[in-house]
Amino acid sequence: MELYTISIFLITYLICSISPAIEICKRVTGEDIRNLGSGNAGTTNAIRVMGRFWGSVVFVVDILKVFIAYGTVYLISIIFSKDAGFAFKSMFMVAAVFGHCYPIYYSFKGGKGIVVALICAYLVDSKIATVCLIAGMFIILLTRMVSLGSIGAIILFIIMTFVMIPDYILPVLIISAIIIFKHRSNIHRIVEGQENKLF
Repeated sequence: MELYTISIFLITYLICSISPAIEICKRVTGEDIRNLGSGNAGTTNAIRVMGRFWGSVVFVVDILKVFIAYGTVYLISIIFSKDAGFAFKSMFMVAAVFGHCYPIYYSFKGGKGIVVALICAYLVDSKIATVCLIAGMFIILLTRMVSLGSIGAIILFIIMTFVMIPDYILPVLIISAIIIFKHRSNIHRIVEGQENKLF
């Protein structure tokens, strides 16, 4: 594996390993968010634990870190005179989601990757990302379960990628597998009819 490819993966992984949910919660409550609420280091639990304002801050910072990572590795692609095309975006997508879900700074215990995956989807194909976002929001409004909306959006993302941009199906399958695995406890609670609802 060449230096360029390794650099793209490692830099993206290290930046996306930063967890605003964990860092902000430590400063707001003095505790680790992974020991509070649902135990997830993500936006939904941040809202549950710290309220809408700080939850929104977590959401925005999660988005910003993905763009910061993308901008950083894009500059590297320019330095190496490489095309920021299929291989670049595929590597970035996998590294970003893996970093968020399994962050090196927090004993590899991070969030569930939905926000990061959504931003990555927009970087690959904005039309597909928008459809998945709308579908996910519709499921959430209908069922009041964020987890079900997230899983539904990810499944739709796989289907639309296979139909519309099949070249990206492998990286999409990899990040989808990570996200669905991280949602395994939610899936169990959904099946048992015990999943937490928004309202």
